[in-house]
Amino acid sequence: MKKQAIGLMSSQAKDLYNELSKLESKYVDFSDMESLRLSIDKDSRQNSKNALAKFQCDIQDIHIYNRKVMKITPKSALKDRTILYLFGGGFTTGCPFNDLPITAHIANSTRATILCPYYPLAPEHPFPAAISDLFSFVKSIWKNESCPPLLLGESAGATLALSLTHLLQDNRMAMPKCMGLLSPAADVFNEGDSSRFYKNQDPSLTLESTELVVQAYAGTADPTDPILSPIHGKFNSSYPKTLITSGTRDFLLSSSTRLSRVMREAGVDVELRVWEGMWHVFEYYPQIPEAAASLEEMSSFLNSGF
Repeated sequence: MKKQAIGLMSSQAKDLYNELSKLESKYVDFSDMESLRLSIDKDSRQNSKNALAKFQCDIQDIHIYNRKVMKITPKSALKDRTILYLFGGGFTTGCPFNDLPITAHIANSTRATILCPYYPLAPEHPFPAAISDLFSFVKSIWKNESCPPLLLGESAGATLALSLTHLLQDNRMAMPKCMGLLSPAADVFNEGDSSRFYKNQDPSLTLESTELVVQAYAGTADPTDPILSPIHGKFNSSYPKTLITSGTRDFLLSSSTRLSRVMREAGVDVELRVWEGMWHVFEYYPQIPEAAASLEEMSSFLNSGF
């Protein structure tokens, strides 16, 4: 009798993976960024609306210290529970609304208010514009917080979250207790096996698209600058307890495996969770059970930091 395999890719994920694999990447031409961003925003809109309907969070665009921020508040929000969330999009696209399938779920499960700042995008605003803007914002809100918000980000947002911890360390500022990283690009230049061997396996990222993003965002910056590629930073045991998620088909899987090793060897309390058959930031797709399961695990992890 054939032994039944467990822990494999769900049938829903297989169907979605096959569907996404047929689509052509939109990251092929940066000559008209406005049209590219509008197209991506349009594709994301329905998933975000569905997330709001399911989790019934209140969303507001507000200004905090003269910076535009989306505030995401669950119905049963608890006082003194705040998460600073940084959206993804390859440093060139994206906005807080597009990431509501992730943030609305997390807000509902943690009962935390989520602050998701808008930040300047490349190629109009290349490195270090985004991280400089975010750090200025963080310095403003950190000084009025007895306990800093927890940190969470996906893809480029996860990279920026990591970079923020280096800046907090360099400036002797308080670290958040926990940090969640969904498919981080810890090495913006994508060194590692997955970017070579998985270049046709991830329906969300391709070698060509990531090269365009790197050119637009990093330009001629030093590839070993830890604020650009945070894997090069000097981690130590004072860094936040960290949960990293990725998938076996994530184009940036090597980034996550290398990062977890570097952090662990430096004394950071870090866990890497690699999901079978999953691709880059699969948590964005609520129609697959792996996304909900991963976000529930992340929520439990973040709850331990409050």
